[in-house]
Amino acid sequence: MGDQELLDAVDLLARPGGRELVCARAGHGAGHVCLVASDAVDLSALRREFSRRYGQLRNLVMGGYADPKVTGRTGLPLLAPFGGELAEMRGWACGDRWIGCGAVRAGDGVQMVVLVAERDAPPSDEPPEEIVRVVPPRRGTGSDDARAWVRRVLDLTGWEPRGLPVDWVTVEEELGVPLPADYKELAEAFGGGVFSESVYFMGCGTSLSFDLPAQWRAALSAARGGTYGSVSAAGPYDAYTPGGKGVVTWGSTEWADQYCWLIDAERPGDYPVLARSHDPGPWYRYDMSTAEFLHRVLADADFRPFGIARYDLGATFVPGSDGRPL
Repeated sequence: MGDQELLDAVDLLARPGGRELVCARAGHGAGHVCLVASDAVDLSALRREFSRRYGQLRNLVMGGYADPKVTGRTGLPLLAPFGGELAEMRGWACGDRWIGCGAVRAGDGVQMVVLVAERDAPPSDEPPEEIVRVVPPRRGTGSDDARAWVRRVLDLTGWEPRGLPVDWVTVEEELGVPLPADYKELAEAFGGGVFSESVYFMGCGTSLSFDLPAQWRAALSAARGGTYGSVSAAGPYDAYTPGGKGVVTWGSTEWADQYCWLIDAERPGDYPVLARSHDPGPWYRYDMSTAEFLHRVLADADFRPFGIARYDLGATFVPGSDGRPL
């Protein structure tokens, strides 16, 4: 397969509800599919494209040495089919699938390998539905304490604010609306990166995989097919276009939860959070600040279905990178 054919095949296999994964390679079985890449495919370019499409990569095998801490939750299904043959392997989490890209030893050299494997994502707490549920505000929720929630996220993670310079004028001119003040504080303090090894936060002007404007442009381009025609809806709302009404994703998880703003150009300054868990199910609308929502996701075990504190992942933050270890 050439570059585009390979990318299309991976995308098809990684889609929710995709076909059963049974590998045709000799000695391999169910639970994954290996794809054959042509010699013309560039491994580095392919990794960059996977990171652009599927977010932060995991370095599972480098220089023939596997990460000794890798588990089923962090990418082991991508290593299992190859035993000790792997020279390198990078992995991306995408809902109930793992996507892997690396190289296996073949004679005196190495051969590229691309595979899609099954992945156990945390169970959804809700039955399948395609509606929006408005969640009543919790005590302490309000625009007046948005900055206090930024401070709580910093205290929770023990992170020292980086004070990153961001050209907000340019970013907001492109979007056609001002962004939430507390989000801008978070982006300047953290940049883009990963909370608790699983929650992806989009900054501005950071690495491509964690740059909110870049990811927003990519989402629009993919949905429109390069035109200003109709945009495929993510649930009940279209992707946001300047001057219109729709969603902009500012965060996600490795098991494909989505955290968005519902933006209406006619109501600047009003940015409820619209969130959806990885399984087909309801969208939830939270009339709270970005920082409060993020803090509750990280620290509130009872914040169902999005709170991750119940998984005991710790409250950490690691800045994002493009093609380099976290």
